Amino acid sequence: MTLKSIFKPDSIAVVGASASMGKWGHTLLKNLLNNGYEGLVYPVNPRETEIMGKTCFSSVLDIPGPVDLAVIAVPSSLALAITEECGKKGVKGIIMITAGFSETGDEGRQLEEQLIEIVKRYNMRLIGPNSLGVVNSHTGMNASIISRLPHRGGISFITQSGTLGLALADWTMEMGLGLHIVVSTGNKANIDDIDLLEYLAEDPNTNVIAMYVEGINRGREFIRTAKGISKPILAVKTGRTKSGSRAVYSHTGSLAGSDEVYSAAFKQSGIIRVENIDDLFDSALALSVQPAPNGKQVGIISNGGGASIIASDACERAGLIIPPLQQETRENIKELVSGFASARNPVDTAGLATYEVYNGTVRQMLLDPNIDAMIVIYVHTVMWDSSIPARAIVDIHRGTCTKPIIACWMGGKGTEKGVDILKAGGLPNYPVPERAVKALASLVKHHGFLENVKGGI
Repeated sequence: MTLKSIFKPDSIAVVGASASMGKWGHTLLKNLLNNGYEGLVYPVNPRETEIMGKTCFSSVLDIPGPVDLAVIAVPSSLALAITEECGKKGVKGIIMITAGFSETGDEGRQLEEQLIEIVKRYNMRLIGPNSLGVVNSHTGMNASIISRLPHRGGISFITQSGTLGLALADWTMEMGLGLHIVVSTGNKANIDDIDLLEYLAEDPNTNVIAMYVEGINRGREFIRTAKGISKPILAVKTGRTKSGSRAVYSHTGSLAGSDEVYSAAFKQSGIIRVENIDDLFDSALALSVQPAPNGKQVGIISNGGGASIIASDACERAGLIIPPLQQETRENIKELVSGFASARNPVDTAGLATYEVYNGTVRQMLLDPNIDAMIVIYVHTVMWDSSIPARAIVDIHRGTCTKPIIACWMGGKGTEKGVDILKAGGLPNYPVPERAVKALASLVKHHGFLENVKGGI
């Protein structure tokens, strides 16, 4: 059965809805009602008649119309009976917030097996249990306990950790990063990573898939599925150490497995493995708005020599190449910059940050056949307006540029106007060169995977 009933439902029942602030049933209902979701929402609680201005039903069976999705937040002792009622009602999808299943040991595992049997018998699909919900920013659906709906974007995020997913969603909002779907998988009793990858691969609003992984079921099928997806897939895999593996098992009941096996599986399937959360979303941002380069040769421009040196060192560590520019390119750049500036790669403008210098120099470097991608750095000083070089490269990006441009506006206070222009223009920006380089390295890896792993799909 399609997962549309979970990610794009026309009607949602909140089972365990509550009028009491602080309870999950209250938060779930409030989030569905207050974020622009246009479908029908039905509170379900036998002890209430009305919650938040909505008629409350004693059971999903009492709801007069069809129900696509049920979000269940009740004690685990009631979960099976509620799921049975959902099956009888004809509910197509369930998000099980309720915990107390396989993550708790043998007794919980047996309870989860009974839950799976009911779900299969009625041909339903289930996220969870032990999930913290699902978000679809493009439809305004916040069927989770995330406090705010993320900004709309092209990144969809699969997380096996619910609370981490919530924190990261909040973090991306503070960063101004756009998300599309956020799904907390919980125990993955019925819907797992393979199901989600297949759905997101066909989803028109998903440009990049980011994953926080503790353990993977159906390993061979996972590799085969990921290998057939042309969209970039990024993953952070935890449980790399023995103590981390033990923590993973007690968290979601998932077997973490050998870290070397996961690294090999990711490489075999064309998944970009990153080391930490910063790298995950830094890379996802670049991949969501920039094309993959045709090679690993990088051009760098900066109004501060030290910053370009840092970027050059980071490129070398990441396996990227800083090639020499062609003679014609160097001569054209010399006409744009002062006699104190360097027209070699990396280009040092000797402090200049005018529109003409940044726009003209970047254009010349992009025309050079030795350059596959650009890192453009601006180091803020009181002498310059950070918005001027930002407009200079955004104007290039809005044209016919087919090579990726990664920005690094350094200096914090005073760079805000420039950073806002970069964001509005669809250019990824990073506060330090090392993060810009790591994001670009992921673009290069994705191109390599498309060519060598995914067969050019």
